[in-house]
Amino acid sequence: MIDNNTIEQARHTDLLQFLERHNGFTFSEKSGIYRCRQHPSLAIKNDRLSFYWHSKGIGGYGAVDYLMKIENMGFRDALEVIRGWCFTTSLTSQQNRPTPSAPPTQSSLPKNLTLPERAGVTLQLFDYLCIKRGIDSTIIHRLMDENKLYQDRRGNIVFVGYDEQGKVKFASLRGTYDNKPFRRDCTGSDKRYCFHMTYSQSVQLYIFESAIDSMSHASIENVITGNASAWLEHNRLSLSGTADTALPKYLQQHPHVKELVLCMDNDTAGRDAAIAIARKYADKGYMTRLELPRGKDYNEDLLVAKKAIISATKLPYTFNVQADRGRFYR
Repeated sequence: MIDNNTIEQARHTDLLQFLERHNGFTFSEKSGIYRCRQHPSLAIKNDRLSFYWHSKGIGGYGAVDYLMKIENMGFRDALEVIRGWCFTTSLTSQQNRPTPSAPPTQSSLPKNLTLPERAGVTLQLFDYLCIKRGIDSTIIHRLMDENKLYQDRRGNIVFVGYDEQGKVKFASLRGTYDNKPFRRDCTGSDKRYCFHMTYSQSVQLYIFESAIDSMSHASIENVITGNASAWLEHNRLSLSGTADTALPKYLQQHPHVKELVLCMDNDTAGRDAAIAIARKYADKGYMTRLELPRGKDYNEDLLVAKKAIISATKLPYTFNVQADRGRFYR
């Protein structure tokens, strides 16, 4: 049960700190305004609660508003995410923090990750991913066998990430009902361990905003080559957003990766994030480049590619037509 105190606490959560922890964003302050380095059009006022995302034309007050307006969460889901991460709750509480020796209260302790209960039948998962999204069933079966993908009892698709010891550390949900768009990370998820598909010693890593886009990219490769195993030749990482929180841990675990290919969404937020990440990791010694989708995202490209191959014997499709293709940032 969510009481009024929890709601009030969530409404006054320090938005700046929340976005730093929840999304991996970093900010620079100038003239009392905090600008997001990953998304320069996102600004937070000096009250650390009021925000405005200029490129989206969306503004609001507090972390609850942000999650509902920017990440399309319901009110209760937003409260659960904030309560789960247990960030600082108000400017007043920040000014009157307990001494370091004070023991943490129960409400300040982060929640453990608990995976949603599995469904006995997975018809909605296959209907949504295969029929509506066009994902190759071979890829879906492989991921399900590895427990990286399943359907919960509410009909949501669950994408799972593991740590070095094979322990579940991350899970994100994606709704399957078109009339009720729904997506969020499960409470207690550690974004350093996002969903990924790693099957080769390739020096290249393809990076996406979502698990579905990474699966779509893999499916396009199968469609183009006509080889159901072609997707296994490349490695793919979902950031579950536009922040690079998961990237350092992945690179630490896979030192053979030397080249990063940014495949973010083809919108302002995606392009800005892709360029920022490319430059950041070029400075670290990685070869980086952008390979943005032709349409809005790689799932849209997949659906176009499949439609083309059905309507013609020759598939007139190549991966990228962006001017940035082949532009290395090193």
